Amino acid sequence: MVLVGFAKIESLWFVFPLSGIRISTLATAFVCFAVVLFLQRSNTVKSVCYGLLAVIFPMAVFEIMWYYSAAVLNNWDLRIMQFAALFGWVLLGLVPVVRRRPNRLSLVLYGVFILVFAVWVATGFKYNDLGDSSFSLSAEAFNVGSKSALFLAYAFHIGNVGLVKKENG
Repeated sequence: MVLVGFAKIESLWFVFPLSGIRISTLATAFVCFAVVLFLQRSNTVKSVCYGLLAVIFPMAVFEIMWYYSAAVLNNWDLRIMQFAALFGWVLLGLVPVVRRRPNRLSLVLYGVFILVFAVWVATGFKYNDLGDSSFSLSAEAFNVGSKSALFLAYAFHIGNVGLVKKENG
């Protein structure tokens, strides 16, 4: 365990006073934000907002799918208020991309997300939790693989919104 200011690093996690987040999730979030800024080719308020959506939208989608898959498989309670709060971010993230067809890379990555998540659920949906002493490499691979694919798919999708293709000639 390493202390970093107000947070500590414990195994795969950054642990903050009220919550923890996987280091891989935080790294993927930074990469996706940078991808959107790069694809937008400008640092306007709009591109920064798209970059923030590239972090928040997939995180909300993933958390909804993860929690409700775990709830069904483990007989957990359904948290309607948590769902409602996250679903608001999902709706906000859909607004800029709903009329924009994803590029091929985004389509492939969306497909990878669906496939990896489905295989994860079909193989028992094991997961690693902060503070749990047992560690499953396959659970971590499914988590990181599916989450990274979703984050990157949406980043490449929203990163290309509003761009005008240059015509040759």
